[in-house]
Amino acid sequence: RQEPIHSRDAFISYSSRDKPTADAICAVLERDKVRCWIAPRDVLPSVNYAEAIIDGINSSRLLVIVLSSASNGSPQVLREVERAVSKGIPIIPFRIEDVAPSKSMEYFLSAPHWLDALTKPLEAHIERLSSVARAVLKPDGQPPGGSRPSNTPRAAGDHSSGAALKAPLTAVRGFRSVARCMASVPR
Repeated sequence: RQEPIHSRDAFISYSSRDKPTADAICAVLERDKVRCWIAPRDVLPSVNYAEAIIDGINSSRLLVIVLSSASNGSPQVLREVERAVSKGIPIIPFRIEDVAPSKSMEYFLSAPHWLDALTKPLEAHIERLSSVARAVLKPDGQPPGGSRPSNTPRAAGDHSSGAALKAPLTAVRGFRSVARCMASVPR
């Protein structure tokens, strides 16, 4: 069963070692109405895993890569990034460790800026990622709600140590499920 074109907003690419962080990213993006495709959640039983990944990428408008030492060395993550690049899908690298991309990864990620999430709290960086993803997905580049707050990026990525959005995570709807995901993220 093939997904319709662009039935999802974001494909989340990550190493299995970074699953708690990927799940937290997915929870915040979906809370903010960004429809995510993430394995293994969205791989249907009896569907070939590789085909499901390709269908997930093809059905998404954006790819978020959780960049860490584990994903940097993962052939699977590299293939997902390559497929997104080949299809012209925008990529937001979300770096959770102070690691330079491998030469293979650098080949695909040399053009876009990335978001650094190297400092605590991780939650603030995930909130910023959500803001960037929504801006990239919005046709006119503006975040939902019209005007651009001064602390949101003007481009698809923002290579910075990530000033957090002002709204604390505890003040948003859906906090309980997000909190459960955040609680499992190593700090």
